[in-house]
Amino acid sequence: MTDDALPPPLPTPPRQTAPGGLQQLRTFLASDNLVARLAVLGFLTLVLTIPLNMIGGVIADRLTFEAEATKSVSEAWGGEQTFVGPMIVVPYRRTYLGALTLLPEKLTIDGHIQPQQRRRGLFSVNVYTATLDVTAEFQTSALRELLADQREAEWSAARLEIGVSDTRSIDGDGVEIDGQKVDWTSISGGSLSSLKAAVAAATLSDREVVQVRFRIAIAGSGKLALVPLGRRTEATLDAPWPSPSFFGRLPLSQTVATGGFSAKWATSDLGRPYGQLWDTLNVRNDPSAKTVLGSAFGVTLLTPVDAYRETDRAIKYGIMFIGLTFAASLLFELATGTRPHAAQYGLIGLSLCVFYLLLLSISEQIGFALAYLASAAAVVIQATIYSRALQGRTAPALAFGTILAGLFGGLYGLLQLEDVALLTGSVVLFAVLSIAMWLTRNLHRQQLA
Repeated sequence: MTDDALPPPLPTPPRQTAPGGLQQLRTFLASDNLVARLAVLGFLTLVLTIPLNMIGGVIADRLTFEAEATKSVSEAWGGEQTFVGPMIVVPYRRTYLGALTLLPEKLTIDGHIQPQQRRRGLFSVNVYTATLDVTAEFQTSALRELLADQREAEWSAARLEIGVSDTRSIDGDGVEIDGQKVDWTSISGGSLSSLKAAVAAATLSDREVVQVRFRIAIAGSGKLALVPLGRRTEATLDAPWPSPSFFGRLPLSQTVATGGFSAKWATSDLGRPYGQLWDTLNVRNDPSAKTVLGSAFGVTLLTPVDAYRETDRAIKYGIMFIGLTFAASLLFELATGTRPHAAQYGLIGLSLCVFYLLLLSISEQIGFALAYLASAAAVVIQATIYSRALQGRTAPALAFGTILAGLFGGLYGLLQLEDVALLTGSVVLFAVLSIAMWLTRNLHRQQLA
């Protein structure tokens, strides 16, 4: 009888081990070392910049669409407006055909701006209607003296002229010239003039002073400028608009409040690069349109920060916000003894990124403040429920949700600050870094055996 010998067992294959450096890295990341956890969270924070940048691209697209809507409405309603006038123009002949332009000795403009809103799709565009009450006083003696110098005046063609940048949106019911009502007629192709009214020859040849009074309405958007043609120009502008920006010569006095603004200017001809009487045949006394318009002053109705710009500002704090949330999560991890997986941290970070997308989309419908409240509440509730599922305890989850709600509240407060937003954000970041340095003060580098 022969025994059937069993075959010898096969040798166990050697266990594949990772290279020394890679194995040490895996051990380091899998350990409970705080530095390792911080490294993982830092890496996740950098990765989350990708979805933040994608959402930032969506905001940029929305801002582009908004600019196109604003341009479209402005072209139909009226763009930035500059008011020039009034001026008395008298054609004459002196070998060639020329014209003399007389500016007023005293010019008073009382302007009232009424803002309005026009919608184009999802976008609201701010426009305005300005009503200008204009009073001017002309001294005609200088005009007659210059015309007597071998110039043959065409008194029948003498006229009063005014100009605006966009002639499609101008309206006036005529002008009083020394008490006589005269209708406006349009001028085509003028660089400074848009409307004209005939001036009686006897008015200019017999009287020393000519009084002019009229009211004109101008529709525009963005900016309203006034050119100081008077030897002495006084102007006032007011509007129920809380965000004016004055340009050119600054007003002598101004009042800006949440209910609107009021500003007053007073200028003289000494601050202008042109005189009171222009002659088209004398280059030295005939300023260019650019020179005249360059002396204008006025106000720009700044658009308050809208939902898109608020969201764009908010997303600039995205990395800091995600980092603070991860820091709060890490503190709860150390306090409760739980250890979430890196993927779970990643999901919390993605939830914070989706917050900005919710904020953008909801704010288009109900405004930024309510959209912020709704989006923040949704993310806080979601994160609290998720934290409760991870830790199995309600109290720490509620505490985490409370801290997250506080972070959202702090971010909203930061967004409402305009002049000191950068300072406040820098101080908060410095304080957080100081706290992190204090909490990690007892960490020591592992000594090799």
